[in-house]
Amino acid sequence: MFPFDRLVRSVDEMLGRKMIDGAIVAQIGDGRYEPQHMAFDRYLAKPEYDQRIIEATMLVGHAGAGTIALALKHRKPLLVVPRLKRYNEHVNDHQIVTARKYEELGYVLVAYEMQDIPAKLKALTTFSPRNREARPQDMACRIGRYLETLLPP
Repeated sequence: MFPFDRLVRSVDEMLGRKMIDGAIVAQIGDGRYEPQHMAFDRYLAKPEYDQRIIEATMLVGHAGAGTIALALKHRKPLLVVPRLKRYNEHVNDHQIVTARKYEELGYVLVAYEMQDIPAKLKALTTFSPRNREARPQDMACRIGRYLETLLPP
């Protein structure tokens, strides 16, 4: 949805320098950087986007909860790169926390620095995300406990 020029540029430059290989297709949104070494679309309609996800062997994206949920839904290995406040990619660094948690749970691989991408992509070829089971009752209990803390004593 939002551009992530730092990631798009890094992957594109790595392709150009032959640090990584393979057929990579990027959705770049309103990003200023246009890739020179990989196919890209600015935006895809949902049916086409969904089809690309289904056909993909692995995914690379930011560490947003929606991106992670999509990869897990389709059982696709996902490499996440957190958007960072210092690059004006987000309002804070919450994606680092999200990335760490999902990495600890075995759902994703994470590249915290751009230079980590080639090694992480290689690892992604044999990475199998842990099965994620929805537990709505657990979530409802946690929400209930939190709401109880809001009640006056």
